[in-house]
Amino acid sequence: MGGDLFVEYLVGVSPKIDRRLHGFLDCVPEGSPLHRYLYSILDEFIARGGKRVRPAMTMLACEAAAGDPDDALASGCAIEFFHAAALIHDDIMDASIMRRDQKCAHILHGEPLAINAGDYALGLVCTIVVRDDRLEDATKLAVLDAIGEMSARTVEGQALDVGWVRDDVYDLTPADYLDMALGKTGYYSGIAPLKIGGIIGGATDSEREALEGFGRGSSIAFQIQDDLLNILGEERTMGKDRLTDVIESKRTLMVIHCLTEAEPRDRERLVALLRLGHGKSREQAGEIVELMERYGSVDYARSVARGLIREARSYLDVVRDSPARQVLSSMADFFLERER
Repeated sequence: MGGDLFVEYLVGVSPKIDRRLHGFLDCVPEGSPLHRYLYSILDEFIARGGKRVRPAMTMLACEAAAGDPDDALASGCAIEFFHAAALIHDDIMDASIMRRDQKCAHILHGEPLAINAGDYALGLVCTIVVRDDRLEDATKLAVLDAIGEMSARTVEGQALDVGWVRDDVYDLTPADYLDMALGKTGYYSGIAPLKIGGIIGGATDSEREALEGFGRGSSIAFQIQDDLLNILGEERTMGKDRLTDVIESKRTLMVIHCLTEAEPRDRERLVALLRLGHGKSREQAGEIVELMERYGSVDYARSVARGLIREARSYLDVVRDSPARQVLSSMADFFLERER
């Protein structure tokens, strides 16, 4: 089956998601100062595309719990706005240049307006849920609680990701990376969308736990694949800068594995290169990639990602059999097969 079934689902549901996303930003007249300085910036960023995975999985989880997937559309869009804000702010923190085949928002509009657009996207998240007339008040509270947890865990993961680089932390284990990735990516790219979709669809407690378990493993695998693409992928295919993680000296799973496995002389060289931070050349970044390949760190990361997907898929056995469950299973393969 692979990821084809999920790709077909995305193609079918993305236009509906896009219409809803843009509808939330159709608030002021075109050409007005607010449109120019705020709404058009965020609307243009949303219009660049993106896979719409998070709204799609929210709707799928709702359907897998025998609910109406349209009931989960708005909440899925709320998570997508959280994602947009995270990307805009991350690009500023990481000094990135390209995002989704175009210059980053802070390059096009300046950092102040880009930060402000990201802040507005964050503000929309809870507002969308509170004003969703398809949800009962008790359901809204449960969704907002999940969103609050998602927000806190994401910021915690980002703090570790950035803090390890700032403080020259090198004595890390793969378990440290998995904890960081669970926070940075796992909650808003897997656990929360599936949990929220299950809540809205009326899933049983066991089904909710299963959906969360599936989201946990598959989303961390998603992050590992993202890290792999950053060093092995093609910029034209990915639509964003290549080797940025290496330039920024991020503690990816490959870097941590290499630090653990490398012989003393090579480890010392790797640490010296990492300490250069943004000051390293593309050639020096390439040397880091060569070290990771020499010590099997790339293959190790691929193996961990595959194991996480196998574990994640096992949770779906608890979810009632349905076409939606089959699409979710396909999504797990898509996370490993994607090229951008």
